[in-house]
Amino acid sequence: MQITPLHRCVLSALTACTLAMHPLALCAEETPDPFQAAVQAAKAQDFAQAADLFEALAQAGDHDAQFNFAVLLKSGKGRPQHFAQALEWALLAQLGGVTRASTLSADLIEIVQAPALREIESRIQERMQGRLARGDRDAVMQYVQLTREVLQKPDLEEAYLWTLLGSALGLPEAAAERDDIADELDIKTIAKVQDAARDLFVEEKMAERFAVPPADS
Repeated sequence: MQITPLHRCVLSALTACTLAMHPLALCAEETPDPFQAAVQAAKAQDFAQAADLFEALAQAGDHDAQFNFAVLLKSGKGRPQHFAQALEWALLAQLGGVTRASTLSADLIEIVQAPALREIESRIQERMQGRLARGDRDAVMQYVQLTREVLQKPDLEEAYLWTLLGSALGLPEAAAERDDIADELDIKTIAKVQDAARDLFVEEKMAERFAVPPADS
């Protein structure tokens, strides 16, 4: 199968750009790094092994691995080509801040059917809500991005709610995002969501749930 220039670029990036995001992979040889092992498998064109390793890392929340696994799924290397599955991992990588994932997601959205896209969005929402329930601070602004920008039918009220909570928790960029979203809402909706955020913050003990872990001494 002919590999498009985009795929060629992305697959070569597995051994350069993406690996650079994992400096620990360059540590002592006696401590094998699974991401580095996946990269080496891709370099050796053992795409089945690369897919296995990247999938395990992707399931554990490694956003770079999510992107790389999406690339392999889109190109049909190491796993049968599957556009819907590739899109799901690409969207998760996009939410995790992998810049190149946005282009990959946009390409895949054009070829994934609407029912499958709705199922993907539902699974991603469920995954993100699970992280929020566990007090994952990184998930807050990712969830805002999901509900504001990624869903085919954005939920601005939900996005605004979590920017209110995120700002109260001291998360970077939450306040600016909160104010941007407020400009798109009417004053009645703003008041309603602010009441909901106030109650949720207290009732769900958000400050405690999302407390910053103490630094190692």
